[in-house]
Amino acid sequence: MTVSWRPRGLTLVGSVLVDVMLAVPRWPERGGDVLADRAGVTPGGGFVVLSAARRLGLPARLAGRVGRGAFGERVMAALADLDVEVLLPRPASDTGFCVGLVEPDGERTFVTSPGAESTLDAGDLDRVDVGPDDAVYLSGYDLCYPETGPVAAAWLAGLPDGLLVLDPGPLAGQIPAAVLATVLTRTNLLTLNAREADLLGGDLLDRLAPDAVLVVRDGARGCTVHRRGRPPEQLPAPAVRAVDTTGAGDTHTGALLAELASTGDPVAAARTANVAAALSVTVWGSATGPDRETLERAQGTYS
Repeated sequence: MTVSWRPRGLTLVGSVLVDVMLAVPRWPERGGDVLADRAGVTPGGGFVVLSAARRLGLPARLAGRVGRGAFGERVMAALADLDVEVLLPRPASDTGFCVGLVEPDGERTFVTSPGAESTLDAGDLDRVDVGPDDAVYLSGYDLCYPETGPVAAAWLAGLPDGLLVLDPGPLAGQIPAAVLATVLTRTNLLTLNAREADLLGGDLLDRLAPDAVLVVRDGARGCTVHRRGRPPEQLPAPAVRAVDTTGAGDTHTGALLAELASTGDPVAAARTANVAAALSVTVWGSATGPDRETLERAQGTYS
């Protein structure tokens, strides 16, 4: 199997949905209520990865289902603005949504209602052609869906070439073990936060493809890059005031892939991704990764 660490494009398989975000002064007590200080509705999920990568110049495609209701139309308009091609036909049902509560320190908590994006089947994936220089991204949400998970795992395991990127996400502990194991053995780049790494447990690097890179994100502390036969490399993040941490991990991943396309160096790419993710949390909303000019200006400031 040949893997290019300088991808020429990104194919995101699976979920793009809509985030319904509410800024709250505190969690309501059970059976109670609080008034939100702010609210917003924006595409989220895999859209944040696509957005971060496209703003930094990496071509991208969506191999996922986008519905035909109000949420689906919002997603399609946002993808068109980014020049992201949608590879699959659109079903009649609507795209799902995620309700997020953002606390004053920027921490967010989600409840997700899946929709059309959660029903990928083998016929859908048979339509998708992936080149050897493409990065293919999948999230753990898609592996949790009863219909999508097993067929996506089988399809990904059969990819002969290319960089496979997995982010298990907040539902890491709920991914069926057999589905997860199938994907991990083919994964070249596993990126997840410290909580998710704890949920999966064990020596994650040993469960991945032979040439794999493991990136463990740790919020304001940056991330650590793990590779076989080398000591872990801890990369600090810039100190910023967090307004909303929604999408920070996905922004990190999109920026990481865009920088890999330029450098082919996972450590250099992760260092840049730390800056992109830090910038994203200073802005309210889900897909708030920087463009190239903003990122380079910030790198000069924080270096």
